[in-house]
Amino acid sequence: MHISWLGHSAFKIETKTPWRDEVVVLINPYIEPKSDLPRNLKSDLVLLGSGEKNTITLSGEPFIISSPGEYEVRGVMVYAIDISKNPKEPQLVFHFDTENVSTVFFGNFKGTVDEDLADKLGLIDVLLLPCGGGNVLSANEASDLANQLEPRIVVPHSFNPPNGKLPFEPVDKFAKLLGQKEKEWLPKLKVAKRDLPQDETRLVLLEKV
Repeated sequence: MHISWLGHSAFKIETKTPWRDEVVVLINPYIEPKSDLPRNLKSDLVLLGSGEKNTITLSGEPFIISSPGEYEVRGVMVYAIDISKNPKEPQLVFHFDTENVSTVFFGNFKGTVDEDLADKLGLIDVLLLPCGGGNVLSANEASDLANQLEPRIVVPHSFNPPNGKLPFEPVDKFAKLLGQKEKEWLPKLKVAKRDLPQDETRLVLLEKV
């Protein structure tokens, strides 16, 4: 499985099914200020945490998940959990399994996770979460959540990258809170079950594609 960060809360996941078919998953491909997302992206599956409005053009006739429930799409298991307190403004957390790797995505999230939600999320291999403050988790709040959920890998989003112009704080404080002194930026994260860290949480910083 390969994970690329598209800016803001948007990600592209490239994975293979048990039948070795390639599947492209897009997460939160919304049109955001200064996001510089392509006008359209081709995919097989799209996960939308904040409704279906204001997305880029979704080419390739993908299966779109924007409401809570349990889904299986081309060998990818997806659990969409609504954490919004306002029925008119959905806010989904996604837990999806592919290639024996369990990934959890928090989008434009600001708040805390209670025991009930933590139990629903279960064991987490890769956690994608915001850390840039403002209308999403701050560095301290994101650090607390990562420590609570204990994933094997943490990939932050919704921060201002080096020389960027996104409306968030840089990732430096979050990295320091997670104990990472030297920052290493990767263009893409390759994840395999056998290579996951066993006794610690690893922070991975992705360059904006």
